[in-house]
Amino acid sequence: MKLYLECIPCFLKQTLFATKDQEEEKRIIILKKVIKFLYDKNWDTSHDEIVNQIYNLIREETRILDPYKDIKKESNNMALKLYPSLKSQLNKIDDMEKRLYTAAKLSIAGNIIDFGPSSEFDLDKTINDVLNKKLAIDDFDILLNKILIYDNLLFFADNSGEIVFDKIFIEEMINIRNKPFKEIAFVIKGGPIINDAMMDDVYEVGIDKFPNITFYKIGNGMKDTGPNRKDKEVKGWIKNYDIVISKGQANYEGLSENKNIFFMLISKCPVISKDLNVEVMDAVIKYNI
Repeated sequence: MKLYLECIPCFLKQTLFATKDQEEEKRIIILKKVIKFLYDKNWDTSHDEIVNQIYNLIREETRILDPYKDIKKESNNMALKLYPSLKSQLNKIDDMEKRLYTAAKLSIAGNIIDFGPSSEFDLDKTINDVLNKKLAIDDFDILLNKILIYDNLLFFADNSGEIVFDKIFIEEMINIRNKPFKEIAFVIKGGPIINDAMMDDVYEVGIDKFPNITFYKIGNGMKDTGPNRKDKEVKGWIKNYDIVISKGQANYEGLSENKNIFFMLISKCPVISKDLNVEVMDAVIKYNI
């Protein structure tokens, strides 16, 4: 997905939020540096590259490796508190296909826990809205068929907190199959960026307990944190798996040129909505055939 002009003010908004605990004088310095970086930067580049460089600049100026560390832990705790009631809700559904579809919708609803586009969201309302509305793009039947047939899954995770909802979805995929996957490859960030999930989050919510699970890491622009979504290595991962699921907007931005991949997200900004041809806050399961 190309970079849109509307993304530029969003970068500045993210800068302000990431530095909200800094003194105003320091925030002004950082914001000016980000503005200068954006002015000098060739905008004919990937969204990932620009975001990574902006957050590296923020880290250098603040000397704080992960400004969202506390927010991520709070997000995990918030979602884990909901886990028992959500599982209880699913246990009341006898039809296995409907149960999996509901779990898929819950996974999409969890995508609202995103401090990139906005720091304000209503999780309970979003869960209710997604469960009770039709998906704007709904390729669930294709996904279901693949889940029943194939034995390996590549799952690009997005945010902390959200991965609790993904955990529920993966549990329901295993339930409808009546057997574990031969391999689940779960993709997280190799270094901190916004509230994206990392290995600490995986351990906190128990995703590491799935049978036959391995972990891949996407980089945040820092050395040894992993490849970029555009890299050949990542494209190789996608080609090696029969079921590929991508959660969230950032993964859509970085992976939308690939085939044989399901995008599951809430479209939270006009740019993504325009690219998907949906309305803002629409929920989708879109298959790139």
